[in-house]
Amino acid sequence: MKYKKSLLAYFFSCAFIFSLVVLFPSWNNKGGGATLSWDVMGYYTYLPAGIIYQDLAQLKFRNNIKEKYNSTGLDMAAYPSNNGNQIMKYPMGMALAYSPWFLMAHTIATFSNYPADGYSSLYQFFLEFGCLAYTFLGLWYFRKILIRYFDDDISALTLILIALGTNYLNYTAFDMAMPHNFLFTLYALLTWYTIQWYEKPNYKDSIIIGVCIGWSSLARPTEIISILIPILWGLYNIKSVRDRFFLWKTHFGKLFLTGCIIAAIGLLQIIYWKIFSGNLLEYSYQDQGFSWDGTHIKDCFFSYRKGWFIYTPLMAFSLFGFYFLWKKNNIIKFSEKHFWAVFTFFLINTYIIFSWDIWWYGGGFGQRAMIPSYLLLGLPLAAFLEVIKKYLFTTIGFGVILLGCLTLNLFQTWQAHTPYGGFETENMTKAYYWKIFGKTNFNPEWKILLDTDEEYLDEIKNAVTLYSNDFEQKSDSISFNSKYTASDSTAIYLSQDVQFSPVFSFPFTVNKNSDWVRATAKFYCESKEWNYWQMNQFIISLEENDIVKKHKMIRVHRLLEENDWQQIWLDIKIPKEEKINNIKIKFWNAGGAKEIWIDDLKVESFSE
Repeated sequence: MKYKKSLLAYFFSCAFIFSLVVLFPSWNNKGGGATLSWDVMGYYTYLPAGIIYQDLAQLKFRNNIKEKYNSTGLDMAAYPSNNGNQIMKYPMGMALAYSPWFLMAHTIATFSNYPADGYSSLYQFFLEFGCLAYTFLGLWYFRKILIRYFDDDISALTLILIALGTNYLNYTAFDMAMPHNFLFTLYALLTWYTIQWYEKPNYKDSIIIGVCIGWSSLARPTEIISILIPILWGLYNIKSVRDRFFLWKTHFGKLFLTGCIIAAIGLLQIIYWKIFSGNLLEYSYQDQGFSWDGTHIKDCFFSYRKGWFIYTPLMAFSLFGFYFLWKKNNIIKFSEKHFWAVFTFFLINTYIIFSWDIWWYGGGFGQRAMIPSYLLLGLPLAAFLEVIKKYLFTTIGFGVILLGCLTLNLFQTWQAHTPYGGFETENMTKAYYWKIFGKTNFNPEWKILLDTDEEYLDEIKNAVTLYSNDFEQKSDSISFNSKYTASDSTAIYLSQDVQFSPVFSFPFTVNKNSDWVRATAKFYCESKEWNYWQMNQFIISLEENDIVKKHKMIRVHRLLEENDWQQIWLDIKIPKEEKINNIKIKFWNAGGAKEIWIDDLKVESFSE
């Protein structure tokens, strides 16, 4: 059988992804773990709003759905416009991608016992497996592109590395309804039919190219950059540019058809905006935008929060592979030259993605916005593999490294989707990353390292109590509530109306036994705050004459369990190079509405 190894790699990758979907189903979940949650909810809401509820203007059905399914993301799906209508934040491209699966589910729900409300488990089931079908289609065309330029062995290995060794796996097996999986497939179709068109220009391929570019842009507006693929493919010198001009001139009608299709698809969003907001153009992302000065580029590559090379280190070899792809480009025939198209696209696309002010792109695994470009980045990765395969030493050495990258991706994907992993998808820190690295058992107390990088774990020596307060001495400056207390009758009480505790300040003199300060208090909540930016903060400051020399903070709700008093401490190492004469402790509800009780504050210094 021709190309047997790459075919086996394709079926193995699809079977592996399918098995994860079956083993870790999300169609029965509610809240943030459901298929329909967060951003997907925003992309999807067009369908039930327009087809079931006939209410694209006000979305009045949202409150009932939130109460019924504990849904997350419905509030952020739309925002009020000046004319009083609710305007969808996200464009409608993904709603079109979901529509076949939505209609199947709705037809079955209408004639069965499933709620025909657009959000029951039946809809989530069809949506999940429909998006899985897009995965299989995308990988199939990815394989077709690879075997066109590389031998069967290299194509097989490249396909497995991209499918299972990068965060593409997360967005096909777990978060498959996010747009990145579908966009990878559109990029695969676009690239394949671009290659076909330049071999033999025809109207069929012109239509497919137009649909792929238009649909990508309708899913995520920045994907209009995909137009660079057919524009740049095969260009490598001045003569090729001149030849391309005459080719386009000869087939202008086909290119005009492609352009009309792109415009027609984009017009769908403009029509929606005009009808419901009154504007032809609407910037629906509101206060979110771009910083074009390169501020975020370093973080996007190397930050522990969401660094591309931290969570998907395998793609670094793809960048190394650009050199070998360039060398390969110099020895192949004109119609196969693609280095400059891939390299130019990578530079411009990465610059745009890494300029987004929300550069970590919310929750999720790794730099998810890069996933569609893996289709093209698979080519330099394959070129890299092609070169190291020639020598036994490099084959073994880099083989071990690549296997390590693949294993790391599989393990961290598991960590991100199991309660035993403790993986933090949005606010990872260096200290916390290395605390959970390689761990299969997660200790919730480790989450303190998401806010501070200082934690004293050894034996405490020469402890001296600096301050203590059981809050039994009532004061007008303290909000007390006796409903819950750790001891005796009263405790500090913070809520939506009472955001701040008083500042507890006391003098402090550093001595030879003062290496650390530990502040300890007891906390209680009935309902836990899950939005990290609204979690109660426990703050300590080391000061000299009211000038802060060092401070640390932890978000208390990360460590709390509901309806249970818990003792939580915050450590801060005393900077020897600074003069410290005062310590301040305070608590802040950070704008949150959840009630919290605080009791038995104690502060002590100690030596290592």
